[in-house]
Amino acid sequence: MALTETTHAGGFILSEANRTRSRENGKLNSGQDLAAGTVVGQLKTGAGAKISGTGDGTIGAVTLGPDAEVGVYVLTGKSESANAGTFSVRTPSGQQLPDLTVAAAYASTHINLTVADGANDWDIGDIIHVTVTGGDYSILAPAATDGTQHAAGILYAGVDASAADTPCVVIVRDIEANSNEITWPAGITAAQKAVATNQLNARGIFLR
Repeated sequence: MALTETTHAGGFILSEANRTRSRENGKLNSGQDLAAGTVVGQLKTGAGAKISGTGDGTIGAVTLGPDAEVGVYVLTGKSESANAGTFSVRTPSGQQLPDLTVAAAYASTHINLTVADGANDWDIGDIIHVTVTGGDYSILAPAATDGTQHAAGILYAGVDASAADTPCVVIVRDIEANSNEITWPAGITAAQKAVATNQLNARGIFLR
């Protein structure tokens, strides 16, 4: 009788950090039944709003990069000038990002948006919050725009979330993984896989 070994929890791991440092608890978004070793992204959305100050320019649509953190990004008026000015940008975890220039597209691996000039110039001390919500995991979707286009980790064990969001464990950092035990989304191209592999590498997840 032929025996076929199926994927099992952590079977793709060649090495990982001590204790549970490589792993994070999360939720797998409903409507999916995924095997251990599946590459996943995180569902996230972002929106900006003025909190205080005199400036009345609009805050453009927010798109997110692979390092976007769930929580509130704080933009604080740093310099003022006619029809311009700058804001400092702090992540939810407290990291300082490069300054944002008013009326110029701001791009980072965290958040991307444009803070437009208004009838009243933005002033020193004005506050804008960019709130990132979500965080559920979902199978990598390279063509998506909801955060799942960025490889965020590898599902540690198989999870059936067909009926509802379901707790899961995801490998998010500092491991070596057997590339032959990794499950990619159906239809992924070689170019998309290369991009996703680089995104995993940036997190310290290396496929061998």
